[in-house]
Amino acid sequence: MWKGELHFQRCTWCRTAIFRRLLCPACASTDLTTERSSGIGTIHHVSIMGRNVGRPWALATIRMREEFSIRAKVLDVYRAHVGAVVCLDSGMEAGSQQISFRPYDAPARAKSAPTRK
Repeated sequence: MWKGELHFQRCTWCRTAIFRRLLCPACASTDLTTERSSGIGTIHHVSIMGRNVGRPWALATIRMREEFSIRAKVLDVYRAHVGAVVCLDSGMEAGSQQISFRPYDAPARAKSAPTRK
């Protein structure tokens, strides 16, 4: 059931992070634990689809902060480019298998007040 979270697996033996696999690709172990992802990653490859029909959408390979990769749809196709930081879109419908991301606008840091001497 979709809860607005992205989970991945981590190999207990070599600590490699993977997404939806039966075996660790690094050491072939089947001893995998499930962890929750931060949901934030960087686009490493992007393909724009549907331009000819007037409804473009982006399919991207995203490298997550936890060091695993995932292919997913990116909303706001005009801001989807290599190097863009994206976050998991929590607006998915219940029961949907489609994982989608949107551009991540990091919260602005609070400016510290200047100190007086």
